[in-house]
Amino acid sequence: MEEPPPILEQKPQVPRLPAMSLAARFLNVFAVPGDVFEEIKTSRFSAANWLVPILLLAAVGALSAFVTFSQPAIKQQVRELQAKGMDKQVQAGKIKQEDADKVLAMIEKFTVPLAVVSVVAMSVARVFWWALVLRLLGLWFLKVPLGYLKNLEVAGLAMMINVLGSVVTLLLTVNLARLVATPSLALVINDFDATRKSHLMMGAMNVFSFWFIGVVSAGLARLAGVPFLKAAFLVFAYWLFQESLFILSGLGQFAL
Repeated sequence: MEEPPPILEQKPQVPRLPAMSLAARFLNVFAVPGDVFEEIKTSRFSAANWLVPILLLAAVGALSAFVTFSQPAIKQQVRELQAKGMDKQVQAGKIKQEDADKVLAMIEKFTVPLAVVSVVAMSVARVFWWALVLRLLGLWFLKVPLGYLKNLEVAGLAMMINVLGSVVTLLLTVNLARLVATPSLALVINDFDATRKSHLMMGAMNVFSFWFIGVVSAGLARLAGVPFLKAAFLVFAYWLFQESLFILSGLGQFAL
């Protein structure tokens, strides 16, 4: 008599966690970015993951620029810096004093709108640029062809760190009444000079910059399927190269 075939025990299926809402992704990227990016890797592309952070970053940045350059103490600091630069031009004979006064008056008039426009433009460019950086790091060093749109979602969600950083910077600026009041080593410098490379280096040591690097590294690691430390090494090496290039070229003040 033939024995019946053994009954194979079916392994219980692990229930799939429900998809995060957009608000949940924005909050969880601060605490558990790995879980957020794991979902991004397997889910359909969503433009809201990068578009909303851009809008938030641009809005907070524009508000910060308006409030910062509207304060009397900050306006005086900017005026003194601009006058100092013009005095050097006058002493060198490159411009007459009356022309320098006209230029200073025009600059003072358009400082706020120019600052707002610049911040908004940089907010948009920063997200797309970091998406490209992540794609190239994955392609060149990890040998993984990551889609640009997925990297755009990672870069966008990671920008929520910078949104919080912008809010903190605004609060520091208002309370300290200093032109450069970022959560960085620049806080220990009483008379910050944007023309000094040592000051720019200390300004680059920003708490939120390192936090952003960690979150972006988590996104790259999940998309490429590599250990976090390997991705973090690549992202940090690029960031260090970028900041060094800005500082050595004299454009470091735009990266603060």
